Amino acid sequence: MKKYLLTLASLIMALAILATTLGGCTTNNSSTTTTAAATTSMATTRTITDAAGRSVVIPTAENIHQVAILTSPPNVMAFVVGVQDKICATTNAIGGSTFLQGMYPRLKTIPAVRAGGGKVNIEALLQTNPDFCIGSDIDIAPVNNATKIPTLQYSDFSTTPYPDPQKKEVRFFGTIFGKDAAARAEKYCTFIDNNVTTIKSATSGVNTKLKVYMGFNADHLTTFGGDTFMDQWIEAAHCVNAAKPVSTISGSEGGLAAMSMEQILSWNPDIVVIDTGKPEDLYSNPTWANVPAIKNKQVYLLPKGMFGWNRASTEPAALFPMWLAITAYPTKFPNTTVEKEIKKFYSEIIQYNLTDADVNTVLGK
Repeated sequence: MKKYLLTLASLIMALAILATTLGGCTTNNSSTTTTAAATTSMATTRTITDAAGRSVVIPTAENIHQVAILTSPPNVMAFVVGVQDKICATTNAIGGSTFLQGMYPRLKTIPAVRAGGGKVNIEALLQTNPDFCIGSDIDIAPVNNATKIPTLQYSDFSTTPYPDPQKKEVRFFGTIFGKDAAARAEKYCTFIDNNVTTIKSATSGVNTKLKVYMGFNADHLTTFGGDTFMDQWIEAAHCVNAAKPVSTISGSEGGLAAMSMEQILSWNPDIVVIDTGKPEDLYSNPTWANVPAIKNKQVYLLPKGMFGWNRASTEPAALFPMWLAITAYPTKFPNTTVEKEIKKFYSEIIQYNLTDADVNTVLGK
């Protein structure tokens, strides 16, 4: 009997030791898992694939403090997704914009380190100590050649149909800067999609599309051809690009190329949009006298807000088709005006309320 009790006691003790050992293992495994999770959550960098397909290591969204934006259009994107406070270096065009300075006074203190395409002051850039740089392939090339600062190409100048390129670029910014920025990017995409739908609905009964000539520079003889983003924006406004038969994609600034006056006269545009001077200059110019747009007083100055509307930037991508559609077919939009649409964009997307004077500045009045 004693031998049996001794054996039973030994068995109970062995089971107790085993249970303690197993419990200890469970506790240790849990601790290891928790430590691993904590380590993961404490990661300060991540790898992002940019528009050129490059894998680039940058800080996690919450660890981004200073960013150099070396091309003008993505600076506007920073305002769209609400991360303008992180800009530590910008371009001359953005930094010198009195309109933007009025909206965002801090801009006056941000170094403008990029003078033109590929002209980046590397020494001035280094002094701003950016976490990384964003820009076009031309503008990040000198940074890649001279420094070890990470760079992201924001655009591949995609030829996908409007408005996909701008939506893609804004969503890329949302990916870079985190959840709040991503939410604002989606709000922008919804805004631009709604404008496209509104224009299509309003102009559905217009069978003959008006022909539009975009005349840039002082002589108004530079334009965008039928293979450019501008052609798509004009089409989105239910109009036809007068220069549609011409290929200009190899020209400067996304497809600008010089035309002859003879070509323009042969196109007979119904509307002429200029970015320099005043409509009255063309009305009094005998060379243009036989153009229908001149005869009918249909010459308009291209708006300019945060950046020029003759570039593939987020503001004109959302507003140019609506502006042109209302300008071309005013009776089809009885419940709105260009002024209202501009204020709506700034209020809902930029989260800034424009005054009437601000809107007149955008419209060049």
